[in-house]
Amino acid sequence: MMKDWLSVGEFGKKTGLSHKALRIYEEKGLLVPHSRSEGQHRVYTESQLETARKIVQFKDWGFSLEQIKVLLIETSESTLKELLERRLQESRTAAVSISQQINALESVLASLNYGHELTELERSQVMENLLDRSVGNLKRRGVIDQEAHARVEREVSLYSKDKKALVAGVRNIVDYAKANDILLGPGRGNSASSLVLYSEGYGHFNPLKYGLVPEYFSAAKSIWIDVEFSRSKEIGKMADDIAKNSGIEVLAFKSPVLDILKDVQDQVGKIDFDSFSDEDPMILGAPAKLGLRGLYGVEYGENFHAFQVLSEENKKKYSLSHVNFDELYAPPFTSVQDFMVRTSLLGQHRMHKLDLYSSRRDGDVDPKYPELNETRGVMVFHEDWDRIFSRASGIEITELAGIRRQIVGEIIAGKEPVSANEVRIRVKDEKIANFLLEHVDKNFMKAHALTTWWYYKRTAILKSLWPKEYLAAIERWEEKNQMWWMEFGLPMKDGIVHLKA
Repeated sequence: MMKDWLSVGEFGKKTGLSHKALRIYEEKGLLVPHSRSEGQHRVYTESQLETARKIVQFKDWGFSLEQIKVLLIETSESTLKELLERRLQESRTAAVSISQQINALESVLASLNYGHELTELERSQVMENLLDRSVGNLKRRGVIDQEAHARVEREVSLYSKDKKALVAGVRNIVDYAKANDILLGPGRGNSASSLVLYSEGYGHFNPLKYGLVPEYFSAAKSIWIDVEFSRSKEIGKMADDIAKNSGIEVLAFKSPVLDILKDVQDQVGKIDFDSFSDEDPMILGAPAKLGLRGLYGVEYGENFHAFQVLSEENKKKYSLSHVNFDELYAPPFTSVQDFMVRTSLLGQHRMHKLDLYSSRRDGDVDPKYPELNETRGVMVFHEDWDRIFSRASGIEITELAGIRRQIVGEIIAGKEPVSANEVRIRVKDEKIANFLLEHVDKNFMKAHALTTWWYYKRTAILKSLWPKEYLAAIERWEEKNQMWWMEFGLPMKDGIVHLKA
């Protein structure tokens, strides 16, 4: 008797659907396997082939998975007709918009190819296309408030020609990663602050929600991208090409953690990490409940490259081996901000500040500095330093960030910080001016701290819910690569870029 069931491989061959697609359709309730084999493999029936073909057809017509779910169960001919007509109208509208964009871009490229300067209209068209795209993408990500739209408009208005080319290049990397199921990190440094890049799917957190400054990206001289360690080669080449075309440093780094996240999800299925609240006690209390092993930014080690290349004198200076980390992280984190402050202070070896931070409460901050409420006045993030400077001087942040960097550069070089006079000239309140100069070289970038949180949150979820699979994945990765799983890429002082893709 002919069998009427199909293995997942056989079903995939007949329908053209990948294992990943079938897993997603199962999660969404579109195409649930008829049963499971003794080995817990998905089993389908011949009758489900028709459902699969309908799903493929509806996807080709541009319907979302949620819409397809409705279409599969809809039996009313009139309702089905209404849905199809609505989708047809959406497609026509999109086609008109795309046609207009093609015409505008062809006009601009023709001008450039013939060596002509762009007219004001052509420049405006390019800017409007980028702005319209960014606003539309933000809406699709659920960001619909007027402040976000005003800030992204401001960000785009500050872009140079090179920065627009950079955005297009990053978009290509994001699209390539999605098409090939390659994990990217959350964005590092000023790129994590960009609303435009967030709208493109490069950033994984709304920069405004966490107090970042989108305008920073307009002046950024580099962009760092984390990519799966074992599947980074092609994206590394793309990053190099973008750097050549845009004149801006673009570095792709091989990330061990992304390899491990991928390994676990290949075993247990895709995990929507962002569906977990940042305030989930399971995540905030993970170090105290589960121990530090496998928790990013919390597990301590000194066997990473940046530490190992230090002189013996500096190793002793910067070592934290004397710290009781279990005791340090016994009090659960109370929020994302609490995590960022505590891990940043520890990373800067400011243990005395940690004690002060723990002893302070909300309301202990000098009212002159409301920007420091989240840090209880104990530390100043770059972004908040610039906000205080901007508020006290009445000058926009984009004009001031360079002054901070200049002062820090002079201090690091052992020079007299002559740029400090710029602060005293612009800030009439002497107390605030003195405060800014006192903290100018002792702060940390909030965007970096937030990147650490992004990784920590995912590792806390995995260790809480899939501890066996997760810890085994770490052990496998370390054994295979002979490297600490929390190793990270960065440019070194000798010019070598560690873990460059």
